[in-house]
Amino acid sequence: MKKLSDYLGEELRIFQKSIWKREFELKSGEEVISILIYPKFFSNFAEINIQNESYEFYRPRLFSRDVDIRKKDYQNPIASFKNNLWGRKGVLELPGGTRVTIKFGFFRKQAELYFGEGELLVSILSSFSMKERSRVIIEKRSDIIDEYPWVIMLGFYLAQLMKRNSAAGR
Repeated sequence: MKKLSDYLGEELRIFQKSIWKREFELKSGEEVISILIYPKFFSNFAEINIQNESYEFYRPRLFSRDVDIRKKDYQNPIASFKNNLWGRKGVLELPGGTRVTIKFGFFRKQAELYFGEGELLVSILSSFSMKERSRVIIEKRSDIIDEYPWVIMLGFYLAQLMKRNSAAGR
């Protein structure tokens, strides 16, 4: 199985398969790398399938801005994203104390994943259309995106949450 760092320099895209379903695919050409599915249309709970593993993104408490990540059908989270006060960035805490900073661009059009504060790993650039579409650029090889391949889809998921929350006036 190809590691995500091996896609360095390739064009990756995230797109919504149908306007009627909240189902997104991360693709390189015709190869499907990952699938993000919202089981219920208006839910914030999402399931991701990547490299023969399944994970869940969810908010641990009602009205919480934080997001936890766990393996599917497990109770305890393996990682946690904590949003800052203004919602422009947050920190993803991975096992072993590793921290990834996720910053969001203006109008929630972009998400960037950094190792620490300054080492850019991945950029996610959204484009406007009826269906959600984004371009993913892997900026640098990293053990983080190889060991935790779901972080790219987490960045996309968080950018979507931010857009939905700002549209709802939260």
